[in-house]
Amino acid sequence: MSFSTNGMDFDKSSIERLKRTLYSRDEDVVPKEKRTPVAPHESDAPTSWGTAPSYELPPEVMSKKNNSFFNKFLLGSLGFFFVSLVVALFIFFGGFNMISSNNLDIKIVAPSMVSSGEELSIELLIVNANSSDIEEVGLFVDYPAGAEAVPDSKMLSREKIDLGTIEKGEVQDYSVRTVLFGEKDSLKVFTFRLEYKVKGSSAVFSKEKRFEVLIGSSPILLNLTYPKEVNSGQQLTIALDITSNSSVPVKKLLVKVEYPYGFTYKDSNIKPVRDNSIWNVGDLKDGDKKTLIITGSILGQNLEDRSFKFSAGTESLSNPKDFDTTLVADLITIGIRKSFFDLTVLTGGNSSVVGETIPVTVKWTNTLTDKILDARIETKVTGNIFDRDRVSVGENGFYRSVDNTIVWDKNSTSPLTSIFPGDSGSVSFSIASLSNPSQIRSIKNPYINLRVTMTGQRSGRDVETVSSEADILIKINSELGLTAKSYRSIGPFNNTGSVPPRADKESTYTVTWTLTNSTNNLRNAVVYSTLPAGIIWKAETSLVGEKISFNPDTRVVTWGVPNITAGAGFALSPKTVSFKVGIIPSINQIGTAPFLTSEVYSEAMDTYTENLLKITAPSVTTKFSDPSFVTGNDSVTR
Repeated sequence: MSFSTNGMDFDKSSIERLKRTLYSRDEDVVPKEKRTPVAPHESDAPTSWGTAPSYELPPEVMSKKNNSFFNKFLLGSLGFFFVSLVVALFIFFGGFNMISSNNLDIKIVAPSMVSSGEELSIELLIVNANSSDIEEVGLFVDYPAGAEAVPDSKMLSREKIDLGTIEKGEVQDYSVRTVLFGEKDSLKVFTFRLEYKVKGSSAVFSKEKRFEVLIGSSPILLNLTYPKEVNSGQQLTIALDITSNSSVPVKKLLVKVEYPYGFTYKDSNIKPVRDNSIWNVGDLKDGDKKTLIITGSILGQNLEDRSFKFSAGTESLSNPKDFDTTLVADLITIGIRKSFFDLTVLTGGNSSVVGETIPVTVKWTNTLTDKILDARIETKVTGNIFDRDRVSVGENGFYRSVDNTIVWDKNSTSPLTSIFPGDSGSVSFSIASLSNPSQIRSIKNPYINLRVTMTGQRSGRDVETVSSEADILIKINSELGLTAKSYRSIGPFNNTGSVPPRADKESTYTVTWTLTNSTNNLRNAVVYSTLPAGIIWKAETSLVGEKISFNPDTRVVTWGVPNITAGAGFALSPKTVSFKVGIIPSINQIGTAPFLTSEVYSEAMDTYTENLLKITAPSVTTKFSDPSFVTGNDSVTR
């Protein structure tokens, strides 16, 4: 199939023929093209590259000498540069320069070791070996920490000395005097630096030299006395002896202690100046001695070790309650161990009531791997309600009333003579609190404290005195008092009905509840009771604002008291409330005194002992408490 567009025959075009040829399996589909023949012709090309060109200069050119001015100038410049370089190197390395820091030296004459607190003298020799003078020479001295001026004891840090001009070949000397303070074996470094100018120049040159001196001994000696092991929570005492070892006075000496975790400071024989850890022990002359005693307690787990760091230094000018340079330091380690005697004090509880006898048992066990000899147990009894007249010890112990201490030793208790590892035992006694109301009326937050201490001599490799302590605080509960009464003619209400009450006739009564409290404040007090069947709630109460309510479903009357102050009903007015009830007796109650309320209950929380106190009062009946009451006025009649 063939078609023409704009006169172009696509059937005969090369593209169409190529397409047909490409997609056809028959080679004869498209006839082969006829190619235009090319006429033969001959070419005349060379068969070699020819003769290679020569670049050699002609002999006449090579033999001609080059005497140009440029070449002569170049060779002369190179020669002058070489000679100048040789001369400069010779002068520089040969030491013939006019000014060189290598020709300026600082010679130091001083001991390499000095005792802390002693004067140190350093002789400086400044040698100018240059062939010219040096001008505006300044000597800068950087002092180490702990350096003091002589004789005014001013702390030194940096100093500048003007030396003026040092002529060529001149040696100028200068002395540095200071008192060095520091820890033993510490290294103190001085830095000396010269700054100078040369004539005709504004540039500043410098030369620096360092000098090291060793502190051979400390001006202060520390000696610590302390227990190697203590029980967790046990009070411990650390004694620190501070002795002057300096030929010059050590002024305004401060002692600092870094406490370990778990330590609680209690007291010291010298008042601390800051944080219960820094003390001012004053001035010390050669051989003077002062003692600092620190008491406290430490808490920790069994087999833990706790370290205390003690250091001393002179008072800082910028901070009078601390020091900048440490003169001496020491570290001690105290081991925390399980109670050596594993003391247990049994009292039947940590609270008691007024006047009650309290039995006490002290149990012990030797927890060490060593035998303990000559053991001793002391129990000191203290407290604001302790009754000294009611102590019972028995046969083995002795009550030393002069200081209220109960003692057991090897003379009274034979098991204490020698206690082998794992041995155990116990001692017992009893104490009591005051019971006389006139004695306890003014006591607030009453308590009895027992401090039990057991000591003994540890045998074996580590011979020492060991001890264990136990403290027991017995808090005495407050006495909550409750009364419940009925009235006819006394109280805030006008009561009606006959006296005695009559069957099938209504009579009204006033019911009054009263709360008292002895020694401790109480909170969240409540009083409640149930009205029996036949008793009528009249919905009349004595005090506006009192939290008194009646539940008709349960028939419970409730009175809530948020707080009852200690001494209520004694030194203060009691807490009281009244409400009105009515009764219509039944004929089967004739001859009886009917109940107006059931038994009355009260409870309150003691804010001191955190114990819930409970008390009850008898049921209220028609037997009223008026002074006019006579026998029979409470019994129902016909």
